[in-house]
Amino acid sequence: MARNPMIKFSMFFGFCSLLSCKDTNTTQTEKKAAIAVEVVPVGQADIKEYLTFNGVSQYQKKENIRSNVTGYISWMKYKIGDAIRKGDTFATVRTKEQDALKEAVKLDSSLSKFISPLQIQSNATGVISVLNITQNDYVAEGDILATVIQPKSLVIQVNVPYEYGDFVRLGSICEIILQNEVSIVAKISAELPTIDPVAQSQTFLIALPDVQLPENLNVQVRTIYKEDKMAMSIPITALQTNELLTKYWVMKVVGDSLALIQPVKPSLRNDSLVKIEPSAEGLQRNDLVIIKGAYQMQDSTLVSITKK
Repeated sequence: MARNPMIKFSMFFGFCSLLSCKDTNTTQTEKKAAIAVEVVPVGQADIKEYLTFNGVSQYQKKENIRSNVTGYISWMKYKIGDAIRKGDTFATVRTKEQDALKEAVKLDSSLSKFISPLQIQSNATGVISVLNITQNDYVAEGDILATVIQPKSLVIQVNVPYEYGDFVRLGSICEIILQNEVSIVAKISAELPTIDPVAQSQTFLIALPDVQLPENLNVQVRTIYKEDKMAMSIPITALQTNELLTKYWVMKVVGDSLALIQPVKPSLRNDSLVKIEPSAEGLQRNDLVIIKGAYQMQDSTLVSITKK
């Protein structure tokens, strides 16, 4: 019977030890490490959304140099890419009749004035883009010998679906982006009063008189679709969404240590920023949102702000 108090005391001591261990484990579990994140304040920015179309460069004014006589090309100095002015001699042509007179000139020198080659003059000022002849070629009257383009007539032709006609009109400002990423700001200078029956698109022209580009160059043309100069904005990297793109949220930091899920309604966006529609219970300007470290973060997560 003397052993019973000792046994009871041992059991009581063991029970207390178990309770003490449980409390220690619970305390250690509750102390979770804060997740390091980067944050930025909600700001204000001018956000533009663009409509982008494909365009192609073309020269509107092209003049053909034609032969005004039948014969053989006796002289020609021009090549493709050369500049030529209106009235310049493009080539000379000798006729079969002139070749026949060479023998007659030996008998009558007065005929010598008829054997000089006939001149073909350029009827336009510009750059030779097509050359159809070489020296000694035979040409007939009316043949096209060369094509001269006028650099000042350069335009960008762009086809715009009719549904966007309210955003692209005569005088609209647009941006032309070349393949080397050079950007040119210009205006819509003309519109054709017809619609493509298949694509249901209308052709617009953008004049570029002070720019030299090769013909048939593919470019991108973009114009402003929507704009908000005073948009409440956040970086796109702060925006999160579900798989169906039906819900959007950001992780808002309060008290510099606690991240809360904040539902938002995005609207306009560009390459780096997105506009957030303001609401009474939503984000406010200068609120801190996480831009790095918030992926799959749960609500009410402890965070530690990392300075950039």
